[in-house]
Amino acid sequence: MLDCFAVHHELGATQVARELGVAKSTACRMLSALAAGGLLDRAGGGRYRLSLRMFELGVLAAERMPVRDAARPVLIELQQQLREMVQLGVPVAGHVAYIDRYGHAGLGLQLSGEVLHRVPGYSSSSGRALAAFDDRILADTLAVPRRKHTPFTITDPERLHRILRTARAAGWVSTREEFTRGFSSVAAPVLVPAPDGGGRAVAAISVAGPTARILGLRRDFIVASVCRAARRAGTLLAQAPEDLGHATQHRTHPHHPRGQPGPPA
Repeated sequence: MLDCFAVHHELGATQVARELGVAKSTACRMLSALAAGGLLDRAGGGRYRLSLRMFELGVLAAERMPVRDAARPVLIELQQQLREMVQLGVPVAGHVAYIDRYGHAGLGLQLSGEVLHRVPGYSSSSGRALAAFDDRILADTLAVPRRKHTPFTITDPERLHRILRTARAAGWVSTREEFTRGFSSVAAPVLVPAPDGGGRAVAAISVAGPTARILGLRRDFIVASVCRAARRAGTLLAQAPEDLGHATQHRTHPHHPRGQPGPPA
């Protein structure tokens, strides 16, 4: 039921019952129970909306992810080294949710410090870095309806597959103004050991900023720095005593949020 609110600002029992295939009386009881528990707010006219309690729980979930703790000192050091926006993204239903982000005052309002911002994985360097190293994330990423956020957004599945094969071989990937005009990004996956002896992507570290700075003369230096930071974060995470399963879970659901223009991916 909560997934229904990912694409609708407000819902009533009739629409919820139709979307879930349950009786209206059942939908009414479920909505009332979620409202009593503080997860939904009553909007009037028998309609409901998500409450801020959901945001609070989301923040707590992000703060308690072991990968965030492991990567934080790495991100801070990377930001101080490059003086650009650095981000830690995790996979969520074909999208990337940024659970940690550090910027620089000189970057302006386009690169805000907002966390828990979600963007489609296909148009994000972080999303591509994750999909290139995990077949389940790849399937989720390609299942998201693809649209052009800018004239440069790549939506063709065959071209995306080629990009991901190259990314897996290289260990990093970039996007050029595919989510926000004038801004580009470079990302590398944070890998932990997998049962098959390879690496499983649990997160991605990315650097984003004006295209001329990210993909210009400093590109090779930025790529090397991002790859080094991602490897270090993976090593720290693998050494952490916490259960890695909590850090590596990613789930799918049938609803996807409507993407809004925001910081570069």
